[in-house]
Amino acid sequence: MTPSNETQTAHIAGATVAGRPRRGGANGLTFLQNHAVAIMTLILVIGVTLANPNFLSYLNLANMLSQWAPAGLMAVGMTFVVIAGGFDLSIAAIFSLSSVVAAIAAEAMGVPVALVAALLVGGLVGAVNASLIARLDINPFITTVGTGFIVTGVTFVVTGNAAFFVSAPGFGVLGAGRLMGFPYSGMLLIAVLILSAVILHKSVFGHQVFAVGGNPEASRLSGLNVPLVIGSTYALLGALAGLAGLISASQLSSAQAVMDPNILFDVLTIVIVGGTPLGGGIGSIWRTCVGLILIATISNGFVLLDISPSYQNIIKGCLIVGALALDSLLKRLR
Repeated sequence: MTPSNETQTAHIAGATVAGRPRRGGANGLTFLQNHAVAIMTLILVIGVTLANPNFLSYLNLANMLSQWAPAGLMAVGMTFVVIAGGFDLSIAAIFSLSSVVAAIAAEAMGVPVALVAALLVGGLVGAVNASLIARLDINPFITTVGTGFIVTGVTFVVTGNAAFFVSAPGFGVLGAGRLMGFPYSGMLLIAVLILSAVILHKSVFGHQVFAVGGNPEASRLSGLNVPLVIGSTYALLGALAGLAGLISASQLSSAQAVMDPNILFDVLTIVIVGGTPLGGGIGSIWRTCVGLILIATISNGFVLLDISPSYQNIIKGCLIVGALALDSLLKRLR
């Protein structure tokens, strides 16, 4: 850039619009970009509450936490993966396989073994994804679609396309158990949200995740083990998908090859609408938490207001497109 161009750029940057400094407008756009979804969520919560005051009742909020705990756990793991510049389309398959393994293990060897088995299976598939993507440098979309098909096929072979029912004592505690009306699964979700926020924003590993997602080549040149950082996020997501599968099986006291065909869509909606954009280097756990509240409010509000569930997917799809469009527009304006 020539000196004259630099001077011109500096002049434009300091210019005023309608008597106000440009800096103030940029700050306003930054605030809107960072908090638009949170503001929209607050408005939605107020609207649903006014339409049906039972929405904010203790029982209803507890039920929402229990219902959305599996998707929330996987959304946390997906947040790490997306910030690191990756993507995972195999989580629904991992979720189903882990639930089946947990059900079989609980019936055969007890609940503690079921917990360990679900985490190991999920973490193992996540580690396979990590090796293929981080070490062999295969496109994450293609890799996780392929592993998702494989895992789904394995699950159908194991189950014979039949449901497994669990009668083991204590298996339903984690998913359906409550303490003073508050679900254990909700407690677990809150604990994971808090712990993951600390790890992502306060630990060395969290800083490395942001650095690798923002600029992997610069991170490599600065001495970071980029494949290890990327791979760790996939393994973490796999383990959380395994835990989510265990919770879902515990809630239902059964498991089958396809536990929830919409859960991948729900997880992606939570993360993207919450404000963690695809591409890497940007995101936070609080954004994912806001996305979770938004999607859970829409789902629960439809039930309370007796609106057909068929409209949920339409609204969720519009939210994803709208969130991406708003993010792009605000970036251009800034």
